[in-house]
Amino acid sequence: MALPEDIIAKVRRDFSEDEEAPILQMLSEYQQRHPEQPARILRCIVFLADGSFNEFAEAIKLAQLDWRDLIVSAEYDSGSGEERHVRNFNSPFVA
Repeated sequence: MALPEDIIAKVRRDFSEDEEAPILQMLSEYQQRHPEQPARILRCIVFLADGSFNEFAEAIKLAQLDWRDLIVSAEYDSGSGEERHVRNFNSPFVA
C-alpha cells in the first residue's frame, strides 16, 4: 500500500533531504505492520514530528504504544486546561 500523496509532500516540506527517505521508509513500514490503521495515524505522527527526526521517532513509539494517545497529542489542545479538538487528521494535509 502506497503512502498518501499529502503525507509524502508534508515530509518533503518538513524534513531535510537526508531525512526524507528514511522517514518515508519508516512510515511505509509502520503502515505495512498496521494496515488496519487509517492514514490519520500517519498524519498525526508527521504533525507531531514537526520537522525533527527525534520527535518523529518519539511519535512512532507513541503510535506503537497507544494510537489513541497519539491522536489526542496531535489533534487536541489542552492549553486552556480543557481538551479541545482543534485538528482533524482524517483529512489530508493542505499545501
